[in-house]
This record gives sequence, structure tokens and C-alpha cells, in this order.
Amino acid sequence: MKSQSDSTYFKTRAEDASPDREMTVEDIARVRRKMDFYLMPLLILTFLLQCIDKVMLNSVSQIGILEDLHLYTFKYSTSASEPTQNLQRYSNATLIFYWGWLVGLIPTAWMAQKLPIGKYLASTAVIWGAITLLGAAVKNYSGLLAQRFFLGMVECAVGPGFSIMITMFWTRAEQPLRYSLWYTSIGLANLLGSLMLFGIGHIYGKLHLWRYQYLILGAITVVWGIILVILLPQNPATASFLKPEGRVLAVERMRVEQTGIENKQFKSYQIRELVRDPTTWILFATVFCLHFTNGALTGFGSIIINSFEFSHFDSVLLTGAVWGGVLFNCITAGILGAMFKNARLWIVMACEIPVILRACLVLRLDWSTQRGDVIFGFIMCGWMAGGYMMILALVGASVAGHTKKMFMFGILWCAYGLSNGISPLTIKKGKVGQHYPTCFYAIIGNASVTICGALVLRLYLVRENRRRDREFGVVTTMAARELGFKDQTDMVNENFGYSL
Repeated sequence: MKSQSDSTYFKTRAEDASPDREMTVEDIARVRRKMDFYLMPLLILTFLLQCIDKVMLNSVSQIGILEDLHLYTFKYSTSASEPTQNLQRYSNATLIFYWGWLVGLIPTAWMAQKLPIGKYLASTAVIWGAITLLGAAVKNYSGLLAQRFFLGMVECAVGPGFSIMITMFWTRAEQPLRYSLWYTSIGLANLLGSLMLFGIGHIYGKLHLWRYQYLILGAITVVWGIILVILLPQNPATASFLKPEGRVLAVERMRVEQTGIENKQFKSYQIRELVRDPTTWILFATVFCLHFTNGALTGFGSIIINSFEFSHFDSVLLTGAVWGGVLFNCITAGILGAMFKNARLWIVMACEIPVILRACLVLRLDWSTQRGDVIFGFIMCGWMAGGYMMILALVGASVAGHTKKMFMFGILWCAYGLSNGISPLTIKKGKVGQHYPTCFYAIIGNASVTICGALVLRLYLVRENRRRDREFGVVTTMAARELGFKDQTDMVNENFGYSL
């Protein structure tokens, strides 16, 4: 796309293709349906494959990779009759993915703005699929570390990239449900992925079982990435699945949103504003604390469940049940976010309350005699996912300026990676008899901080909206339409109102 303002580019497209008539409710509904049925499946399936490739190490930990690559050592103590198993190497292999993720985020945010975003994201799927395939050839611990690092560095493009694509195609009112539908793929990935890995784990061939996981799932991702290069659109104005009139309608219905669609010009002043904006750092801290639970679930879920005295294969299946709960939570949060205006931050808080209660349950129950209750508590620890979807929907609706929004999403996914990169360190294998207290106390503490962060942010945004209404008056539709594609930031645009 040429380097020009949103308003100039999209006005040109409209003059070329649009009939001179007003949009009707039926027109808008028709375009929205086409986007839902064409684009959402692409986003969901891509993120599903990304999640399966990312958490595969958790599943294959039960079928031989720990022993083959020597991902554990033994710790000897004079006070213990038998040596204890030390999983520090496995923990390192889990968390290094997220350090690769952090390294790749800033270049990813820049390239996603400068390059055709659809082609760029599709090409990353091909690359990470190839890296996943290479996992089957790993011979030792250091090789696994390298494979996991580069996998994280490439996969990090998908989260911020798809986050920004949702803001380009769907209005602020529509975004909560679409973010949640997209993010259900993380629940589907771990639910269906556990079943797939369970089935693949019963292949009997010349290779060790875990190597087949990398070969089969890596090949699937490469093939899907090639298909995605053809199918994934760049923006509403050039979406091939829409007719010319439909493209104009897709663009025009976003004008009143004042959040822009796409702008290839990097604007440094928007980065400076992003750094000065208190919302940035409240959200960073909130997302970091919210995702502390995720590191334990994705990295050590099957190992923790195995500690409940389930078999290795049953642990893989029950890990899928955990993510079935996440799937339910994401859908519920999305529906509530669509039904109730300005309820996003309330939903974030509501999602964290069960996490705190159920983490306490896991800590206090007897794992050997109350396994059903413990599993139920562990499943509900994953309910933080619905809260994260509402935060992404909040950013999509309340951050304007394409450069600012792109890097805001990058910062949030940076907090995601940083939290997931640290939280596995709280899993102490030697503390299994005490129910991993460092892990679950950290989950309880961070979930509590998440609730406080969401409440503080809501109070701040409510105050800002009231101040703007008092100083500049209530936003009119005409004013919003005039500023729709000016690529002004939310702090510069006096007519901009924050969603809550």
C-alpha cells in the first residue's frame, strides 16, 4: 500500500467503487456476516495451530522427551533416602520460548505496520511450521533450547497482528465477541491438541513417539501457512472476499469509530504519546499479573495433573479438560462483552475471582483423596483467558492512532511473554508434597493485583470521559465522521470517547 493517510487512501477507493447511497442496516449486516464467516475461521485456525505448536512440549513431556533429551537431573541430599528429580532443564526449555517471543516483538510490530499485514502474518505461519518440523531432529538439550527460542521469536507475530486485524474489520461494539471467538482457539488448541497428541502418541514406528508429534503437526502448519498466504486479506479496502461495494461499506462503517483502519506511515510522536500514557503502564502491569496463571497451565499443566496420581496419558487428556473450561469461559466473556456496553473491565475482574478461589482449593484439598475437586479447581484456574480477551477488546476500542495501537498491542503481548517466561520458575518439583505452594500463592497474588489494576483503569477512563464531555462537549456523529480516518490518537482527538 502507498504511504498516505487513511483518509486519502480510503476516499480514493470509495470514489472508484461505491454507489452514491447511504448504508442501510441490511448492508452492514451483510458485510459483517461475510467477514465473520470468511475471516474469523482463518484467524481461529491459525491461532489454534500456533497454540498447539507452542504447548507441544507440555504434552510430549509425558511420552519420552524428558528422558531422551535429558531434561531432568537428580538432586542428591543426605537427609533424603532417594534422590529427587530436578526439572530445571525442562523449565528452561519452557520459558525460553517466551524470551524468544520478547526478542521478536518489537521487530514484529514494526514489520506488521510497514508490510502487507496479511501476507506477513501468513508467511510467519510457514516459518514457524518449519521450525516445529525441526523439533523432530533435536538431539540434545541445547538443540531444544535453540528450537524453542526461534519458535517463540517467529510465533510472536500472530497475537499482535491478529489483534490489530480485528480492529480493522469490526467496530468497537462488535470487537469483544470477535476477540473472544478468536481466542477460543487457545482452548480448542489445548483441548483438541491433547486429543491429537494422545492419538499420535500411540503411533508405533522407528522414531520415538514425541518425534512424530513434531513431524505431523509441523507439516500441517506449513501447509496451512501456504493456504493462508492466498486467503488472508490485508485490510477491508482490498479484501477479495468482498465485492467492490462491500469493501466500501466495510470501510465506511468504521469511520465513526475514529480508530482508523490502516496506515503504513510510522509516526514517532504516537510512540512518545504511548510511553506517556498512564493507560499503557496500568495495562502492562495488569496483563503481566493476569498471565502468571498461564505459564503454569501451558508449561507444566500435565506434570501438575500427573502429580494428582493420574497416569501419563490420562494427564495429557485431563490437560485438555482444563482448556475446555477456557473455551467455555472465552465464549461466555465474549457474549457478555457484546451484550453489555462498557462492561469489559468488570468482566476482567469477574474472570479473576474464580482463579483466586480455585487456586486456594488446589492448595488446601487432599490430592490423593479429593482428586475430582482438585481437578475442578485446576480447570477453573484457566478462566483468566476471558479477562485477557476483554483487555484486548478494550485496547482495540480505546486506543486510536495506527502506530500507537500497533505498539500498544506489542506491549501487551510483551507483558504476556514476560509473565509466561517467569512464571514457570515458580514450579518447584521438590514441593509437590506441599502442593506447589510457590506456584499457587503466586497465582493468587497476581490475580488479586489484576483485579486492582482493572478497577484503577476503569476509574481513570471514567474520569477522562467525564472531563472530555465537560470541556469539549458530547461527541457528535458528524464530528466523528470527519475525524474518522485522520489517524489521530485518542489523546489528541478531543472527540474521542474511551470504551470501558
